[in-house]
Amino acid sequence: MERKMAEQIVALVNGCIDQLISTLGPVEAAVSEEEFAGYKRGIAKVITAFDIELIDRVTRDHPDLRPADEDPENPEESESEVPKSSRN
Repeated sequence: MERKMAEQIVALVNGCIDQLISTLGPVEAAVSEEEFAGYKRGIAKVITAFDIELIDRVTRDHPDLRPADEDPENPEESESEVPKSSRN
């Protein structure tokens, strides 16, 4: 994959992640703790899928696009907590 396309994909995915994360505050304020916990788990699963299915594939050819704080050997390590924003 050409670098420009890889950069565009990483930027798009990170924008989607940021949008998902931005929903956490309003949802938390509007639903029960139990509902929010389920919603937050769902968001974490989607972010993990983005990382594994998209970011990991793109960064195979362009490893410098991978965030420095992410361990490529263990992408599920961060699944338990939703990040405050995308890592790129």
